[in-house]
Amino acid sequence: MEIKNHFNSSKLWTKNYIFMLLSNLFIYLAFYMLTPTLPAYAKLCGGNNLEASLVVSTFSITSLLVRLFIGNIMDRIEIKPLLLLGALILAGSTLSYIWLPIDAIILVRVIQGIGWGLASTGAAAIFSNIVPKEKRGEGMGYYSLSMIISMALSPMVAIVIMNLYSFKNIVLISITLVGIGIIFLSQVKSTIKISSTSNTISKCSLKDSFEKKAALPSLLCFFLVITLCGIMSYIMLYGQELKISSIWIYFIGFVAMILITRPLVGKIFDEKGHAVVILPGSICLIIGLITLSYANSILMLILSSLFYGLGYGAVQPSLQAWAVNRSPSNRQGAANGTFLSSMDLSYTLGSILLSFIAEHKSYAIMYRFSAIFIILLLLIYSYYVFIDNSEEPEIIEEKLS
Repeated sequence: MEIKNHFNSSKLWTKNYIFMLLSNLFIYLAFYMLTPTLPAYAKLCGGNNLEASLVVSTFSITSLLVRLFIGNIMDRIEIKPLLLLGALILAGSTLSYIWLPIDAIILVRVIQGIGWGLASTGAAAIFSNIVPKEKRGEGMGYYSLSMIISMALSPMVAIVIMNLYSFKNIVLISITLVGIGIIFLSQVKSTIKISSTSNTISKCSLKDSFEKKAALPSLLCFFLVITLCGIMSYIMLYGQELKISSIWIYFIGFVAMILITRPLVGKIFDEKGHAVVILPGSICLIIGLITLSYANSILMLILSSLFYGLGYGAVQPSLQAWAVNRSPSNRQGAANGTFLSSMDLSYTLGSILLSFIAEHKSYAIMYRFSAIFIILLLLIYSYYVFIDNSEEPEIIEEKLS
């Protein structure tokens, strides 16, 4: 089987890349509008705490399962139709929430997880194909930025809209955003052509779907996203614990720092390698989490958000670009699937673990505890870079730079 890339340009800012960035931004904006509001809506529909949590967990599980297998499939067939199918499933399932009872919402949430697994993994695979390898740090950084902006802004906007109006308005806005994303996606030219007519789809297995070269970056990302889960899921409750009503300002500092530093961080990655970005970024994450755990004023809250935003904006996209770079070119879809699966698994397990700590201790202790996962990330990565660098000799050059 021969896989050909239609775009061998060394330019980053092509029409394909710009349209994909816009498509990704709007689809992620639509998705993250549901993250804080759908569980609350489930309770309004008569659901209990268990049913509200199932709205989250069932989605994450099916999304994870789809990612495990779809990455390998995307290395064998054209990617864009699968991304489009995922976006349509996302929009259709969202629309159904308006009139469904809680039991049916949980069932449809399973289906929506399938759509999200297709859409998000497909987008990552397309970006991996259209971004020149010599600019992958910068290119994947802007791709990650579109997700981070959505992750930070959509929940705030959604909560305000639901408080002022109703969940129906959230649904309509979310569907509209998906529609805009699909329009931009339609302008993206197909990036992959499968020239072999035989064995295009061979037998798929879990082993084929897992890219071992992406395992280390994916493990490190697993630790990273546990801390993000604590921020996204519990920052509002932490604000109540601190009696700070404007806790939402944390997300503004988080996004602002990423916007300011992201272009520079991507270029440093491409010129100097991942060690120069990931090591200081991890330290910033630890400082941000510890500062957040001791926050007792708006000033400390802003300070912690700036450190965490700088660290997350440096580490997460660098890990993803590294995962793709160290994987074979014909396994980039599987590499992205492996990487994104680690994020799904981390978010699912992290929410349970951190909520248990918060319930028995406090949210401040929870954030202090979550810093341990970044310390683990830093220790494992440092061991790989400074001691066990047999797989990638170029790391020696990074350390000497």
